[in-house]
Formats: sequence, C-alpha cells, structure tokens
Amino acid sequence: MVQTNPNRSANTPHIDRARTVITRSGAIVRGKFSSRKNQRMIHYEGLLELSACYMFEMSSNIIAYREQPLKIQYADGNRLRRYIPDFKVTLKTGEIVLVEIKHSTILARIEIHHKYREISAHMQRIDQAYCIVTDTIIRQEPRLSSLRYVYGQLLRQVPTQIQLDTIASDLASHSAFLKNASIKTVNSLLKPYGVSAFDLLASGHLVCDLTLPVQESTQTSINKENRHEWFRISEELSI
Repeated sequence: MVQTNPNRSANTPHIDRARTVITRSGAIVRGKFSSRKNQRMIHYEGLLELSACYMFEMSSNIIAYREQPLKIQYADGNRLRRYIPDFKVTLKTGEIVLVEIKHSTILARIEIHHKYREISAHMQRIDQAYCIVTDTIIRQEPRLSSLRYVYGQLLRQVPTQIQLDTIASDLASHSAFLKNASIKTVNSLLKPYGVSAFDLLASGHLVCDLTLPVQESTQTSINKENRHEWFRISEELSI
C-alpha cells in the first residue's frame, strides 16, 4: 500500500514495511539506498543487504523489489513463530520470490540453521518461491564491484523497454559486434540514442564477462532473445 505523507515530496512514494528500525544502536550499519528500479529509497540493514540491492538493481530478471515486505507465521514443532523476510522480489515473469539475506557463518549456527529449515519447509507447503542468499554469493569479486560500477554509470532517467528493444535490435546488425564490441565502442554507437552501454547491460540486452573487472575496454555481446543472464542470484530459482 502506498500512502502520501504531506511532509514528503509528491514524487517520493512511501512504502509501509512490516518491520521498522526503532533504534540506531548496535553494530549493524543501517541506511537508505537510492533505487533506480523502484524510483524510491530502499531501507537496508547491514552492508550485506546494501550489496544485495546492487544485485537486484542489475538483474534483468527482476523488475521490482521491496524491503521487509510482510509478516509470515510458520510452525516450529508445536509453536507458531513469526518471520519477516528481508525482501520481496518481483520477476519479469510476474512471479514473486521472498528473499532472506544472511551471512553464511551465522546460517551455520545450529539454532539459525533450524529456524530457516523450518521457514523453507513452510514456504514449500504454501507454494511460495523462497531463497536464502548468502555473502558467498553476494560478495563474489570482481562481480560485485563491477555491478556497483555499472550501476553508478546508469542514467537517472530509465529508458523504456520499447526503446531498449529497438536499440538492441539496431546494434545487433552492426559490424562491431562481430568482434565483441567494447563498452567504449558501444557508447560511441549509442550517442544518437541518448543511452549508454550500461543501460543495455542493466536491461539484459548486452552481456559481458563478470569474472573480470568491468571497464571501458570490456568486451560485450548482444544477448539475443534474452537467452542468457550475465549473472544469477539463485541458480535454483533462475534469478
């Protein structure tokens, strides 16, 4: 539900969260991330969640995401417990995936492992797509640094899907792509369109090798018919 606060800008939506941070005490770094995909500020708790936001922004399979989205009750033996996932992710297929962000060392603790095993079982029973994404996935380098870099180069104005489809189609027939055009070359080709290679990477129309740092000399290729993602957050759910 979107509510309007008279003290906020009319262009900035306010999103109710199932859980809000009451105190700033403790070692957890909390803040707000400026989301281009959602066109609002996203609250994060911990630097791992912040890093996950960059992955959500740069995944072409994700069209929107929301933090601390809802409360869920699940059975743990003869007890009924409450759980709030970190994010609700909406895929371009329309599917909703609930996502938990967790450090692998914390997840390895016996009591924490038991908790999320019960939560995962509950999600299976109610047929709700759910995944736990750990630091070992999120903090892969140089991938994470490259995603942050590409995000920082994106235009504030998001091109429409029709614009991006048309531009990618035009580029596909260009001779430069017979030799895997560099980001610098693609940016030169895209000047008349008012977008950059980074916009096409974010939309999934272009792909590049994320096992190497992304820079102007990085080679790209057209992702024909969106058959391949340039990275995945969860292999199990293909996101």
